[in-house]
Amino acid sequence: MLTCHGCMRHCLQTIIGDSAFLTAASRPAFTSSFNNVPLRRSYTGTSYERSRAGQEASRNRPGNDRPFKSSREGKEEGGRLRDDTSSKSQQPWRMKNNNVEVSPRTIERRKWLDSRGIRPPSKKEGQLARTESDIRHHLTYLSDPLKLADFVRQELRRDKFDFAQELVRTASKNTKCVVSWNHLVEWQLMKGKMNAAISTYNEMKKRAQVPDAYTYTILFRGCVEHKDSGHALPKVMDIYNSMLAEKSPVKPNTIHMNCVLKMCSRAGNIDALFAVASQFAQHGLTAANNLSFTIMLNALRLDSVSASRGSLTPMEKRARHRDSIARSRDVWADVIDRWRKGDIWIDEELVSTMGRLLLIGQEDDKDDIFSLIEQTMNIPRQIPKLGTPERARVEPASQGDVHEPIRTFNKSKVEEEASESVLNSQDPGAAVDPRASFEVVKAPVTKEDGIAMYAKPGQNSLSLVLQAALDLKLKAPATAYWNIFTKTYLVQPDGENFHAYMRILRMARASTEMIEILSQMSTQDMEVKTFRLAMATCARDKRNPNSFSNANKVLDTMTRAIPQPDVQALEQYLEVAIESPAKEKIQNAQGEQILRALNRLNPSFINLKAAMQFTSSGLGSKTASERMQLIDGIISLASGMVRAFDLLMNKALVPREKYGDLTKERSKMSAFITRYQHVKAGSGNKTGHARSNDNVSTDKFRPSPGSGPRSSQASSWMAAGV
Repeated sequence: MLTCHGCMRHCLQTIIGDSAFLTAASRPAFTSSFNNVPLRRSYTGTSYERSRAGQEASRNRPGNDRPFKSSREGKEEGGRLRDDTSSKSQQPWRMKNNNVEVSPRTIERRKWLDSRGIRPPSKKEGQLARTESDIRHHLTYLSDPLKLADFVRQELRRDKFDFAQELVRTASKNTKCVVSWNHLVEWQLMKGKMNAAISTYNEMKKRAQVPDAYTYTILFRGCVEHKDSGHALPKVMDIYNSMLAEKSPVKPNTIHMNCVLKMCSRAGNIDALFAVASQFAQHGLTAANNLSFTIMLNALRLDSVSASRGSLTPMEKRARHRDSIARSRDVWADVIDRWRKGDIWIDEELVSTMGRLLLIGQEDDKDDIFSLIEQTMNIPRQIPKLGTPERARVEPASQGDVHEPIRTFNKSKVEEEASESVLNSQDPGAAVDPRASFEVVKAPVTKEDGIAMYAKPGQNSLSLVLQAALDLKLKAPATAYWNIFTKTYLVQPDGENFHAYMRILRMARASTEMIEILSQMSTQDMEVKTFRLAMATCARDKRNPNSFSNANKVLDTMTRAIPQPDVQALEQYLEVAIESPAKEKIQNAQGEQILRALNRLNPSFINLKAAMQFTSSGLGSKTASERMQLIDGIISLASGMVRAFDLLMNKALVPREKYGDLTKERSKMSAFITRYQHVKAGSGNKTGHARSNDNVSTDKFRPSPGSGPRSSQASSWMAAGV
């Protein structure tokens, strides 16, 4: 109310009488000495003074000899005063030593208001007053810490952090509201404000709010997700070390230690990771679980892979891989020891993590993946172990070369560390020779029903086995594992599993099995690479008389599954028709096979040509390089079809009665290729400039009627649909 000058005048008149009024005669002189730019309107004038009754009352006041001026006279006088007071010489208080000082009018006004205990509230003070009022209002019914925590969570969802923070601060004087503080810290970490969250955590302790175990879990998890892991690691280690103090009310448990391990892994600090891992106990709240070992193995794999991407020499990269695999074998020996004692249980994620680490090793490391699956999932090896006489009989190329497998560990390092366990150096009984391979062990059983606690096979472990079989070029074991996983354990393969198995079939030139696998896939799992793999398998299996019929089935499936046929798959289909032998042993059987392939390619070619001419159908969502790649692929397909026509007529693979029709079709294809090359050569630098622009238009590849000497031929070509 006191921010309005008219209201203030009425209040002052009620409190101290008429002496608070400034007469119309003294008002200009009073204001001219204080205002740099005096107001056109009276500072304390009201609508009552501007009325006729107000003017009469002003004239009748004692000491008011000057009549009340009209608004127009006040404006003129205000303009004159503004001109008189515009210079700096009349107001030396405005600037002194290049600093703006408070005017005398402001000082006098503050003294006068302070003497009467009146101070007009500022905007900030008003906001604080309203915030305090809201806090007092809410705290009347938020005395319960649970209700307070729910209300704070609702306010944070509306991004009202300042109000929620003040509310929690006020409630902390009389209530234990640790959960509300946890919500504040979690909100700041979600916004990426790690330093602010740690400050809130410190303020929480200063206000006698003891953090609980979940507070540290929130802090550690939020710091792990921070973008600057190198900056977050020292802060996490400081908080973790403070939890290890004797007077700390909260001691770290397995969840906290796993978060710290993940933080070390993200920061790439392997030494700090194993330093924290050495503090795990055998039993209790600080005992390592399957997630702990998964984090450690993932950290070793990421460290080895990141080192291989650096500027190291090939020998240094191999040495780094060997060291990582050697340390992972040490960790796995501790895993198996705890698993046999029933202290932990092994899941598929842990097994797959160890297997992925072995994939970066040498041949014997990859062969150990099959032993790993047998050890943890009770799935027998489908191929003898590498280096044994049985394996030599399976692989004729390795007969007479039976030798011990090359170990991928450092012998001197093994001898130094063989006397201590990885996680518990104080327990010599837990020492296990890391050179021991993945031998079959007796799994722990449940007390209720006596079932062995093996890991359950899934899509991840199936992908691991297939990748190992692909690297070792083992087709028969891969098929055996595929049948065991999908038929015995009823694992439903995903798209990556299908594609991994299809790569093995492509390597083995098994086009018939490829069709069977393709029929088992759902439409959602089919992609462009699916049909490229299938066609490549048929192309590699060109000595098989059924390869062309298999390629026809792949083409039919591709036409139904994807809206636009793939150019590379169509080129491979034409290659299969030309190079694979005909199934029927009749005259001109090879020519009939090629001619059938050309007829089947014609609808797909028309669709691709339409996609090249109309950007909305195929090129609208592609970049410039993808568009040019598609256009070049279409021209390459047309060139292959022209060569197929030439092959039919030059080698007399079809009757001469069909030469006329074949010549017409070949002429259309040749005209299309020539027109494209002419347009491309004529565009010159424009085409090269269009390649660097994502908004390139393909209209220049669309022949326009009436352009050039071949306009009639272009019209007939467009009408023919070529």
